[in-house]
Amino acid sequence: MKYKNIEFVCAGNKGRSPLAEAFARRYVDRNGVSGEVELSSSGTLVDFLKNPDMETLGRMLERFSYKAHQEGIITKEEIEEIRQRSNLNRILDKIFIEIRKRESEQRRIVLGEKNLADYLDPNRKPQQTIVRANAELILLMDEENYERVGNIYAHINTTPRIELLGKIDDPILSTLEEYRAIVNQIEEATERAMDTFL
Repeated sequence: MKYKNIEFVCAGNKGRSPLAEAFARRYVDRNGVSGEVELSSSGTLVDFLKNPDMETLGRMLERFSYKAHQEGIITKEEIEEIRQRSNLNRILDKIFIEIRKRESEQRRIVLGEKNLADYLDPNRKPQQTIVRANAELILLMDEENYERVGNIYAHINTTPRIELLGKIDDPILSTLEEYRAIVNQIEEATERAMDTFL
């Protein structure tokens, strides 16, 4: 076994990385090595989202404000407020209410299709990506998180192997079909990675 400690990382540790961790758990279970490898997931922006600075939060909201407006979640006026960096926490809360509603239903449907429910703890809380002394392999969902993890481990003498799992879109405000496609992409990328690195 090449790596006995594998961590999956995305931004918020609510969508992509917990799913990758669950697919990895299913993989090791099916291959009879579940006791031989430690699997985890985390997010590079978990702590940031608890107390964000307004400029960075504004840039994040701008990325999906058009889609949120298209779907009637926020108004044209609120898009302008995002540009002006005003009322960002209120707008973020409004968007996250819709995200949680969709995510819960989408996850229920798709996890049932994938027989993944036994491998994903519904009560888990998002974990911030931190330096871990026992980290061996970190698999990232996208290039943006690659840079963030590199910064987290920048001043450490020993660095784990850091690899891109894929260029996997964040499922924020996705339709059921978009969410299903992202889950399929995570499943395929995770199984490929486990074949390569386990």
